[in-house]
Amino acid sequence: MKKIILKYLWLTYGFLFILIMTPLLQYVGYIKIDPNQTIVNIILVLVWGTFCSFLIKALLYHKKEPLFYLILTIWLLSLFGFVLAKYLSSTILATTALFAFAATNCFLLWSWYMQSYMGRRAKAFFRARRIFIRKLVLAVLLFVTMITVDDYMKVPDNPITFVLLTLFWLTVVNMLAPKFFKKYRLLIFGIYGSLLIFFTVFISYFEERTHSESLDLFLTFLFPIPLFIILWLYEQWKWFKNLKAEKTKAELSLLKQQVNPHFFFNTLNNLYGLAKQKSDKTPDLILKLSEVMRYVIYKGKESLVPLEDEIEYLENYIEIQEIRQHKKPDIDFKKSIDQHNYHIPPLLFIILLENAFKHGVDTLVDKAYVHIELIVKENKAIFTITNNYDPAGFTTQKGIGLLNLKKRLDIIYGSNYLLQIDHENAIFTARLELEVD
Repeated sequence: MKKIILKYLWLTYGFLFILIMTPLLQYVGYIKIDPNQTIVNIILVLVWGTFCSFLIKALLYHKKEPLFYLILTIWLLSLFGFVLAKYLSSTILATTALFAFAATNCFLLWSWYMQSYMGRRAKAFFRARRIFIRKLVLAVLLFVTMITVDDYMKVPDNPITFVLLTLFWLTVVNMLAPKFFKKYRLLIFGIYGSLLIFFTVFISYFEERTHSESLDLFLTFLFPIPLFIILWLYEQWKWFKNLKAEKTKAELSLLKQQVNPHFFFNTLNNLYGLAKQKSDKTPDLILKLSEVMRYVIYKGKESLVPLEDEIEYLENYIEIQEIRQHKKPDIDFKKSIDQHNYHIPPLLFIILLENAFKHGVDTLVDKAYVHIELIVKENKAIFTITNNYDPAGFTTQKGIGLLNLKKRLDIIYGSNYLLQIDHENAIFTARLELEVD
């Protein structure tokens, strides 16, 4: 029982604080309590008692730190400032005391939350955000100075007050959107500098003004806000568009890197066998393999490559497959191209060609064939590949290669392409139609 009481002692301190402060604030005239509103008074005591209890709990959490004594000092000074401001009828002193009290409590609760539940110390956080804190301090100083000047000078439409008010809100904007403010700072300062000059000149020549004219004069400072909102929305849209483009680029890069390694593993195994047999085909296979790997590594990173380079890559791949096969398959590659300056995204056709060998030629002992046709005419490419396969080992489930290809086509072409896959009577046919530049 004693442990429970000690654990929740902060609640007692909070409500005790309210019971002491309520008569004091009532005595100096800051609050008024209607004895007839019993329910309202109970609710207010519960709300403010709970709030003050959490403040006490946050303060006690820091009791072994110098911050504990600093917070207590500011609380006492704020309380003294409230009472003094009431007797001196000083709005400036009351506002300063209120602001100091509110800011201190916000920091206290935030520091307690960060250390208790987030495991981060407030000092480290502030060190990492020095620039933001400086801007915040500047905004506070501008706000307090503005109230002080306005209260002391008592000049209607005081230009100094307007300058300080404008600087205050510009500082707030700089805190909330620093990148936007930095990019458009010349435009912002130019517009509001011009408005402040216009405001000063106007009130100098028209000293006698109606309330409506003064209000219209103040509203001129609000006119640029829609412009800056539109600019900010445009920047957000541009940022989102760039982010989406970067995401697409990253996805394409990742998909390109997922070229089926099955071909390289098999080729290296065949290369090992040929090397052991001291075959004359070994140097040719090494050369072709290096050319294929060079294309994948270097050309594969580009968004577009010449169509001739892509065809040469396919031909090198076919030659490697012919070398590594024990029985030479029937391979026919027909090309019909109306001109020679087309460009195409790399490594699109190779996936269909790889599948023809992996799921077709490699599964057959005899009479394997792969027939390829590439027709390019009027900025349209049609790539068709037909091969036979062993029905016993065939599966209708799409492999990673085809899923990879479809994702890349969706990213690059959207819906402006056609990919048809058919298999019937142990014959597999793939047809890809797309635009080329």
